[in-house]
Amino acid sequence: MGRDYSEVVERLQLYRRAQRKTQKEMSADMGITQSHYAKLESGANVISYDCLKAFEGNGGDINFLITGQYSESGVLDDYMKQCITREGKLRMHRLIVWAVNMGFALESGKKAELPEAVYRNLRLAQMEFEMPWSVWKSIRKLDEITQYQMAEILGINIKRYIRLEKEIIGPDAEILYRLYTGLYYSPYLAMPSSNYYLRECGDAWRSFSGEVRGRLDLMLVQGLDLIRDGEDKGLRG
Repeated sequence: MGRDYSEVVERLQLYRRAQRKTQKEMSADMGITQSHYAKLESGANVISYDCLKAFEGNGGDINFLITGQYSESGVLDDYMKQCITREGKLRMHRLIVWAVNMGFALESGKKAELPEAVYRNLRLAQMEFEMPWSVWKSIRKLDEITQYQMAEILGINIKRYIRLEKEIIGPDAEILYRLYTGLYYSPYLAMPSSNYYLRECGDAWRSFSGEVRGRLDLMLVQGLDLIRDGEDKGLRG
């Protein structure tokens, strides 16, 4: 276990206390015994992929555990949740990025760029949609790194990485921590309920004036209607 992973252990303890939960309650959220959970808080065991899925399924904030930043739901997340297919979510995400850039232009009168992390995650989402690769292979292709380099970044041996890329195994919390700190990809990209990285977009959205948000909301509502129409037709077909 890497020394840096201790940050995740500390955040697990902080999160439990902030939620005013006992170790027994947290163990139930993760689908494990209390003694196993105690080992997670002590750092003796790494939080497994199955524990992370159960934790998220019970409302846990994986983003906080891995990145130290609480997830903030907002209007942009609501738009994403209304899309029901992978293609629909990708189109909605593209529209949201466009709308936020438009918001910068409306506020300042000039084009402004979002942080690189947003575009990296968006490009990754596009690659996942266009090519049926695993998220790990897509990341490698996007960053132009080999399997050996990826294994080194994630702090695991090549045999384990190959199993991860083939989706034979899932990523534990330490792997997701290294994915975020080493390549700055959202931990949600490797989770089943992946909600493409919207934190920076959400922060920008909240900084806009009410008038600008109102104008952009109208565009997003119209875009969502078109996306949902396309999803319905695709499902019927």
